[in-house]
Amino acid sequence: MPFLQAVFCIKGFDDRSRFFATSMIALIGFIFCSALFSDYFTVNIIILLLFTAALACSTKRRLHDAKLNKNWQLVPAGLFLLTGILSLLIENSSSYYLLIVPALSVALLLTYPSRNNKARNSYIWGYYGPVDLNIYRHTTNVASSHSRRIEPTMAAGSISEQPYVNEAMAENNFTPEYENQYQEEYQADPDGDNKQTDIGELIRLKFLGNRKLQLGVIASVVLIIVAVLVNSLVSSMNQQPSDVEQAQSTKQQLNDENSVTNIKTNKDHLLEMPDNFNLYQSQFQGIIIHWQADQVPDGELWSQVTARGDKSCQRITFNKGSSLRPLSVSVENGSDYFASFSPLDSSELIQALAFRGKFSLCGYNFSLKGSQAVLGKHTNYAPFLDKDA
Repeated sequence: MPFLQAVFCIKGFDDRSRFFATSMIALIGFIFCSALFSDYFTVNIIILLLFTAALACSTKRRLHDAKLNKNWQLVPAGLFLLTGILSLLIENSSSYYLLIVPALSVALLLTYPSRNNKARNSYIWGYYGPVDLNIYRHTTNVASSHSRRIEPTMAAGSISEQPYVNEAMAENNFTPEYENQYQEEYQADPDGDNKQTDIGELIRLKFLGNRKLQLGVIASVVLIIVAVLVNSLVSSMNQQPSDVEQAQSTKQQLNDENSVTNIKTNKDHLLEMPDNFNLYQSQFQGIIIHWQADQVPDGELWSQVTARGDKSCQRITFNKGSSLRPLSVSVENGSDYFASFSPLDSSELIQALAFRGKFSLCGYNFSLKGSQAVLGKHTNYAPFLDKDA
């Protein structure tokens, strides 16, 4: 594609408008893309390298156009690459202010006027070089010819011939037989260009001749860099307390979960109940209800610590009286369900199991017929039947 070839062409000339457009697209495009792909560092580096290459090529063509020293050619691109990498590493929106540094070098290069007067009429979209962009010139000419009204005139012949002359010149540019002409146009007439004073020249000369203005600009740039670094440091320090708090919260949650685990780990004093469920006691005399049901993946169905899981396992409900919350409900071996209760609820739970008619838990219903007799005969569960227990 000729347009992209012209973007990455290292020969030829770029006028001010094209160089300004290329620079702004590189700077703004990098800011937009780095924000869009903020989670992908490698992608951002590739995008930064592409924009840097385009800016470096445009800078070299701008130096050709202004007939400046080639030592300038890596300054804007080098500063852009350096500040771009820093902004990606800092990971703070304020780091984009660092891009002011390459923007200032671009602004300084824009103050130099074009000195390629011999090919001024051959520029297409601000570019004059070995890549043929005449297709864009034809499109522009056709559009402009339709938008203008042609008045009859005696000199029509000479006017209509002018586009063909320009096209013929463009077709001959940068062909092998015209390579010498290209070199002559680049080096010729160093003192005869731009007879009138250029506004960019005035700005640059005013800046270079004002020592206080130079120091002010340098001080402003240094302050911006320091402000970005300080802001990044303060932001990182502000994040540390929250990280500590999060770690403490996680530790506390793990401690709570370990406490629950300790309660339900040891299953002692098995008691088989009439309606296909069993009772256990933990080491702290917490009651554990066990039954077998549908095959499901092993793990925790409900946890009171996190308040997450199967909503049907939040409570054990009886046909009469209040319900109780289990500490957790877990599944082992695919079909063994274990509901662990706090030792504080042991007495109330055993009495409900003895004197109620039925209960439901996790969507399963159990009959309590004959449960009082079974509980009363077991030495570890009978004491809970005492109302004062």
